[in-house]
Amino acid sequence: MNPVDTAARRLELAKRTEAMASAARVEAEKELIALLPVKDEGSVTMKGAQYKVSVTYGFNRTVDAQALEAIKREVPSELFEQAIDYKPSLVLAGLRYLQSNEPDTYAMLAQAITSKPSKPSVKIEALAEELREAA
Repeated sequence: MNPVDTAARRLELAKRTEAMASAARVEAEKELIALLPVKDEGSVTMKGAQYKVSVTYGFNRTVDAQALEAIKREVPSELFEQAIDYKPSLVLAGLRYLQSNEPDTYAMLAQAITSKPSKPSVKIEALAEELREAA
């Protein structure tokens, strides 16, 4: 087997092991959660003889920008600002356009942007079984 296939096989097996471990962890969490009281939001804590367990319940909240814009004027501004935060975010396609076509504007914006390399993404795809066995 060539080195690429060997490394890809190791990654494939590691991903399977990771998926099995993740599924086992999720099942163990469900089992533990079933033993504690349920809350809509907040934490519950219980002690056993050897472990103290806390479960935190909550909600992931998102904002519908169009719906918010439609009602924004109906909420007093000081109350609106207390509950809603507008954060600038990058439009990557537009930023790349500026980088390629408007270098002066890009240079100005770049002063306010931090760029760090991301972790490389690795994708493997098993070839047909006959090809894998032949290697």
